[in-house]
Amino acid sequence: MDLDKKKALILYGSPHKSGHTKKALDEIIVTLQNEFEFTFIDAFKAKVAPCVDCGSCKTRESCVSADFANIDAAIRISELIIIATPIYNLSFPAPLKAIFDRTQLYYNMKVHLKKNPFKQQKAAILVATCGARDPDCEEIILKQLQLFLTLINAKLIKSVFISNTDASPPATDNA
Repeated sequence: MDLDKKKALILYGSPHKSGHTKKALDEIIVTLQNEFEFTFIDAFKAKVAPCVDCGSCKTRESCVSADFANIDAAIRISELIIIATPIYNLSFPAPLKAIFDRTQLYYNMKVHLKKNPFKQQKAAILVATCGARDPDCEEIILKQLQLFLTLINAKLIKSVFISNTDASPPATDNA
């Protein structure tokens, strides 16, 4: 652990380890590695259950389900959030979407408990790959992402959209 480096959280939304999304993410990491220490959350391996609006976080500052605890801790301490994901049907893959939905915790903290765990603004970077060439993809994804970023008090400072990846699959993987 390098105490001089800032904390960055990578929320990785691809089931593939060497596809277009990972390649693009690796390029971002190289440019930031001297400034940041990275925590990597693989949404597919994290197996976070979707939010069921149980209401527990309306009365306490944590989620009742333990599967979100380490992600919650990482979000809270990170100064930079990097979301790296393929786009499925003009949306985020379900495991990554489950993580976003579980941030309902922060909404309920603000609205019901009158507490804000994010007084300092965070920075965010989106790295998105899309197999198709859809002219509306970027706008739709950014609109969906904005709600998550608002809850964690993050400002999107960079977005990288790589489309038409179906036309050029990588040698060993495809997302």
